[in-house]
Amino acid sequence: MSLPTPEGHAGARRRSVTPERPYVDAGPGAGPPDALVLDIGDTAGALVVYAAEAWIGSELDVTRAGEPRSHHRHLMIRRLRVAGRDVFAGVLPSLDAGAYTVWGPDGGELAAVTVEGGRIHEVVAAGPR
Repeated sequence: MSLPTPEGHAGARRRSVTPERPYVDAGPGAGPPDALVLDIGDTAGALVVYAAEAWIGSELDVTRAGEPRSHHRHLMIRRLRVAGRDVFAGVLPSLDAGAYTVWGPDGGELAAVTVEGGRIHEVVAAGPR
């Protein structure tokens, strides 16, 4: 897809925009666990949201409590290999300490969570881990 550039503009050229590729699940895995790097400390924690396999590829939003959903961070539910088995989860590796709302794929409020610095917080969104 190309975006038009104003005619006569010095250095005018057409820019190409590549659409975002959808997440493709590779299916049940075998082998070593997936690696995650978390950036937590005195003032930041991490958030893991577990979900049902049917949610793979779904984007969830996370906002500070009381803020509109338009002020969000995304996380995507993916298949992750952990301790010899598959889990279905999305991870935000660093969130400032505070109260947050997790929004589901349907736009409704899924959970409220308080993030504390130096800790990993877990939410079970749907189905078994």
